[in-house]
Amino acid sequence: MTRPGLLEGKTAVVTGVGPGLGRASALALAREGAAVVLVARNVERVGEVAAEINAAGGRAVAAPGSVTHAEECEAIAAQAVETYGGIDVVVNSAFRGDALESVADADLDTWRKIFEVNFYGAVNMTRACLPSLRTAGGGSIVMVASQSARKIRPNEAGYAASKSALITLTRSLATEVAGDHIRVNAVVPGWIWGPNVQMYVDWQTQSRGLTRDEVIAEITREIPLGEIPPQEDIAESIVFFASDMARMITGQTLDVNGGEYFG
Repeated sequence: MTRPGLLEGKTAVVTGVGPGLGRASALALAREGAAVVLVARNVERVGEVAAEINAAGGRAVAAPGSVTHAEECEAIAAQAVETYGGIDVVVNSAFRGDALESVADADLDTWRKIFEVNFYGAVNMTRACLPSLRTAGGGSIVMVASQSARKIRPNEAGYAASKSALITLTRSLATEVAGDHIRVNAVVPGWIWGPNVQMYVDWQTQSRGLTRDEVIAEITREIPLGEIPPQEDIAESIVFFASDMARMITGQTLDVNGGEYFG
């Protein structure tokens, strides 16, 4: 007997749907029965992921746009309501990486761009979707933060600060909207085995003359479970927070990092 999906009858808006965690999250949510509204600036990419979900028997619609523009987020929220009747889940997965500069040498215009996506982008999409979440009688907002906010490394201050702000936003917003039965939680990944880390590993092999296994071994030396967490496993934690299995959980952060850091 096939069990019903954890998110059957729900609609989820997912930002940052690229080739990595955003896509994996959208696929996982759709697998559990959610209708998925896919958000990213790349029109072709969101179309491809939507087609992939629909071809597998799921429900998805592409909603190209930038989370840095509040009016585009509002249009996307309106599209979700028009297409699927409402919004129950928001996954803020859009991100911009750091320029890898010291604080002393940082280009603050670059920092502002990082915050525009990682922090204000999440604020924009969340604010756009809140009216529909309230109309639905509640729902779940999931922020995708980063271990960079926990385990501080040199030259990552801009990115780490933006993700730290996102964690604080998670707690503040959870307090504000609890009366509306809206839960707000954050997933905190460390290393994520997906396209970006695969490119990093390939770059290290070429620039340092190491084998792929040697580079991966360097990374996993600090991960007690001995594996770079696959993006699909990170996505499962997002499904958990989105589902009624986490009905009594709000204002929390869940570190999904193979044990590399205990938050």
